[in-house]
Amino acid sequence: MPERLTPQRTLGATGVTVPLVGYGTAPLGKEKKISREEAVRCLNHAIDLGITYLDTSPDYGSEPHVGEVMRSRRSEVFLATKVNNRSQEGVLDELKESLRKLQTDHVDLIQVHAVNAFADLEQALAPDGAVTALEQARQEGLVRFIGITGHARPEILGHALTRYPFDTVLVALGMADRLVTSPETFLLPKAIEKNAGVIAMKTLGHGSFPDVELSLRYSLGLPGVSLAIVGMDNTRHIDEIVTYAGRFQPLEEREEERLIDQVRPIVEKDADESQKKGQSDLFWLHDTSVMGWKQKDEPALVSY
Repeated sequence: MPERLTPQRTLGATGVTVPLVGYGTAPLGKEKKISREEAVRCLNHAIDLGITYLDTSPDYGSEPHVGEVMRSRRSEVFLATKVNNRSQEGVLDELKESLRKLQTDHVDLIQVHAVNAFADLEQALAPDGAVTALEQARQEGLVRFIGITGHARPEILGHALTRYPFDTVLVALGMADRLVTSPETFLLPKAIEKNAGVIAMKTLGHGSFPDVELSLRYSLGLPGVSLAIVGMDNTRHIDEIVTYAGRFQPLEEREEERLIDQVRPIVEKDADESQKKGQSDLFWLHDTSVMGWKQKDEPALVSY
């Protein structure tokens, strides 16, 4: 068994120290693949190894599994979830349902989920929108910090940080993202300026990158990054990721070049597949969803 991770980096201005790796629990919500018993075993194993940052969302299906573990281990973890609704009333209802499933009276971080279009940001920031709801929730003690997430357009997230003092930003920060959308250019400098905690996702290309350790080291070596969340669905994978995080070193130039050589053909293949078939391995790069429309929960006072 690998050595236990210890918290190493501060999550922006929150003052919270986090481990290099967090648990992305989306894979645990696949009911046909992972049982409640197995999901709970994975979560407990991860916490035992120092992965004390847990990331979930109402649409993952994993909140009830996380909640089962929170019954006895809530004080050991930093718990983060998300909201997909965009109206003030819709967001508060969604958050309270998440708290019920998570079996806790508060989460440490609540995030406006999947802001991939400018219209979506306007919905989140509307007078009767998501952020207003989350500020109310913070006043009521239901959440500690407020963040924002996005997969496809880091420039929108960078702009969001100029519009509202989000505590954190969760963003796709793998090598594919560098080659296509360059969050290093359009987001990270603004996040550093605003002292927002940066959480990396899609670091392994949703499992499509061949060298897991190289890919993880790339994301963790980017300026301003506090941690990377990784989706894991078995204890062997958890052990592997903890081992890599435990011996983390920033990439050398030759290693970065090797990673680019590995990922470039995946990006080229993805461009071809997305145009011809409408689906691809790097699916998040093509997301144009506006959550308020998708959820049928558009704030009445939003202005585009």
